[in-house]
Amino acid sequence: MTRALRYKTNKVRAVASRVGDAAVTIGSLSEGVHVTGVTAGQFSSIDAAEHMVDEIGPCFVCVSTWTTGIYDVHRAANLAANDRVLGWRFLLDRGTFEKSPKFAGPLIEALGREAFRCTAVHAKVTVLVDSDWRGLAVMRSSMNLNKNLRTEQFDISIGGPVSEFYANWFETIWDEAGVGGANGEVMDRIFKRFLLRRKSEHDSDCLSGLVLGELGDA
Repeated sequence: MTRALRYKTNKVRAVASRVGDAAVTIGSLSEGVHVTGVTAGQFSSIDAAEHMVDEIGPCFVCVSTWTTGIYDVHRAANLAANDRVLGWRFLLDRGTFEKSPKFAGPLIEALGREAFRCTAVHAKVTVLVDSDWRGLAVMRSSMNLNKNLRTEQFDISIGGPVSEFYANWFETIWDEAGVGGANGEVMDRIFKRFLLRRKSEHDSDCLSGLVLGELGDA
């Protein structure tokens, strides 16, 4: 599906920063503001999304990205506990998500399998919407979920036709990815592999402890 939106605005704030704080780099956000910037990869798209939520208020956060990493696993519990986020939706590339149960499993465990849908996606887009699915804000960037200490870029738009455009785009892709039962089967398969991996690691740790104990008694 190909879509494009042309728009004109004079309200753009440009930033270039090495500061390791999304809030400081991005700054305050209000209706009609556009922020464009480059970073040294010192924060992730999730850090940026949480700052956007803090500025805009309670909303749903919809994230399209290609891959996840260990950084996201550590953040998963915090994401679930953020009561300003009314709900999370993640569109992830099926190939990369299914190949990484050690990363995907904890995310599913923390947020529930209904928060994830897999499709063929490489777009890194974060959309904030209200309960009526109106677009409140959008960030387009080079960032995946995980922090990556390389040059990254981002563009944030608050309100207006740009946010609405991406809210409609995300809803369309989300609905298409949910057709049939294939997505649920993928989530169940990934989570089962994660649980088996965790059990195997637990059993291995117990066996190592037992062997060390026996050696100590010898």
